[in-house]
Amino acid sequence: MKKELIDRYIDGIIEEMYRDDPELEKRFGERGKEKCREDNYHHFNHLKTAYTLQNDQFFIDYGHWLTRLLVSRGMKAAHVTGNFKRIKQALQQDSSQEATVYKRMLTDAISSIERGERS
Repeated sequence: MKKELIDRYIDGIIEEMYRDDPELEKRFGERGKEKCREDNYHHFNHLKTAYTLQNDQFFIDYGHWLTRLLVSRGMKAAHVTGNFKRIKQALQQDSSQEATVYKRMLTDAISSIERGERS
């Protein structure tokens, strides 16, 4: 997936997050958007790696690792699954094989995290 396309997806995800929760702007401002952008690049990089390896479990394991990390810092699993759902939504109109696999991996990771399964 080309960087320009990923940039567009991430721009839309951040815009939607801040639109849906105006408190984010007050609490985190531009620095929060920068961190969110960085986090989403990590998500896409892990999707790409799992896709290249043809190993969906790699991404699911990443989702669990990230969830454990954030929960240990006072956040909730819903922060991870919510972001993954936004990525999946951003990919909805992309019918490429890569995007199709990403959507499947995101769905599986979301389900696994929501069920509380450990990797």
